[in-house]
Amino acid sequence: MKKSVVRNGFIVVLLLSNALFIYKWWMAPERRHRGPRNEIIEKLHFDEGQVLKYDALIRGHRKAIEGAEHQLQNQKQHLYSNLEAPFSDSILNEILKVEAKIEHIHFNHFKDIEKLCRPDQKKQFKELNREIAHLFSPGNGPKR
Repeated sequence: MKKSVVRNGFIVVLLLSNALFIYKWWMAPERRHRGPRNEIIEKLHFDEGQVLKYDALIRGHRKAIEGAEHQLQNQKQHLYSNLEAPFSDSILNEILKVEAKIEHIHFNHFKDIEKLCRPDQKKQFKELNREIAHLFSPGNGPKR
């Protein structure tokens, strides 16, 4: 009986340690999805200074997008909050304005990325330009 308790205890400890190892490996910062950031840095061959500026652009972009998405969510909530009322074209127009604002934010973000490029990186940016819509569309994170 003592042997089976010790053996079962050993198996439990072994399973727990393996589970912890797998969890730590899976959650490692280099494994977590960070969006297309790293792929863009790699494709454009950004130096350290450019990476720092790019990270600042990303923070500003995220903040602007979060604000616009909050507005969009509020407008949609307003539209769907009373389904007994007739459909509101004015609320729909407000939703479309916010969606257009989001696309402007994205467009300007890409123009800002282009401004970070040195003249020798402009060719890579033009090549990246063809992939931008794919890189940033939902479910199409960086290619591995």
